Amino acid sequence: MSLVTPVAVGAQSQPMSTPLTYEAALDLATSRNLAVEAARRQRAIREGNVRSARQLPNPDLVAESSRDTPHQVLSVDVPLELFGTRGRRISLAREELSLADVDVQAELRRVRRQLREAFYGLVAADERVQLAEAALEIATRLRDIAQARFDTGAAPRLEVLQSDLGVARAETGLDLVRGLQAAGRATLNGVLNLAAQEATTVRGNLLDRTTPPSYDQAVRLASTSNTDLVGFDRQLAIEQRRTELLRAERVPTPTFSAGAVLNAPGEFNAGPRVGVTMGLPLFSRNQGGIAASIATSSQLRAQRDATERGIQNAVFGVLARIDAQRRQIDAYRQRLVPTATDLEGLSEESYRAGRTSVLGVIDAQRTLRDIREEAVQAGLDVQTSFAELEELLGTTLP
Repeated sequence: MSLVTPVAVGAQSQPMSTPLTYEAALDLATSRNLAVEAARRQRAIREGNVRSARQLPNPDLVAESSRDTPHQVLSVDVPLELFGTRGRRISLAREELSLADVDVQAELRRVRRQLREAFYGLVAADERVQLAEAALEIATRLRDIAQARFDTGAAPRLEVLQSDLGVARAETGLDLVRGLQAAGRATLNGVLNLAAQEATTVRGNLLDRTTPPSYDQAVRLASTSNTDLVGFDRQLAIEQRRTELLRAERVPTPTFSAGAVLNAPGEFNAGPRVGVTMGLPLFSRNQGGIAASIATSSQLRAQRDATERGIQNAVFGVLARIDAQRRQIDAYRQRLVPTATDLEGLSEESYRAGRTSVLGVIDAQRTLRDIREEAVQAGLDVQTSFAELEELLGTTLP
């Protein structure tokens, strides 16, 4: 239900034949937004790192020729990772690949907030245009009443001028909100990857999708969906894999070689030879790298705990704000807007009957316009709070 009474849109509006619902806009933003598409391309980069981790080390071919005897030596050195180093390197690359999904979810979270703010910002702009058109209609009606009273000698010329001024202000206000409507449409088109001049129209009202979850439900959602927390979990898993790889690399990789001595006349016997080379881990055993990786894991756990606590407190605050905003909206819908509407109608009838001055009618019209504008802003505020809540939770609320 809209916060204001719908009024027909003026001739300057150019609505599309199929207005967008929020769900349709969300599907478009998810599939068309350029920033999301750029984030998805990060996965190909990380997949390349997985392919690199799978590669086996290349063998070395050694060929020597000299005037001394033996004249030629040929050998092939092949390093073989026999102690699980390659498998752990692949596991680390795969864990890093999972960060690509986190990057996409983080970008989707940002786009969802932008979309909700832009979509319902355009809904609010449409309602403000309707309000401005209604205000112009009321101001024009008052001017006609004042002119009729002046023609019969029941009102001075001053009241006609005052009502004319009200019409001029209403026309100026209508031009302004139509400009703001065009700006809001361009903002939404940017999120949807549409041209700025695209005549996008929306269907919805400012009370859509504003049923908040309970605090416990919200905290559970945040613990599994918040991209900051998920990112910390993925980084912790990566550090664990990195520690395992560093420990595996403490065992040196043996290099097996096979070769032959060629063209060795005289006292030299030419023939094949084999050997193995392995470094001795006497001094360097990745102690520093392992210690740094363990310390990094500890720091990530502390950062995750701090972030989780901050999210819990922020969720509590946003839910409290939404509760207050919804009660404010109920007050506008149930009491303030109906009362102001009745007062404006009564003042107009009273002026028509000559029992009050035109200033009283103008004041009642201004009060009605202000209260309706405040009602629209209250609805937009609650949508902004829900955009913030969805960003904290990392998922879309129904």
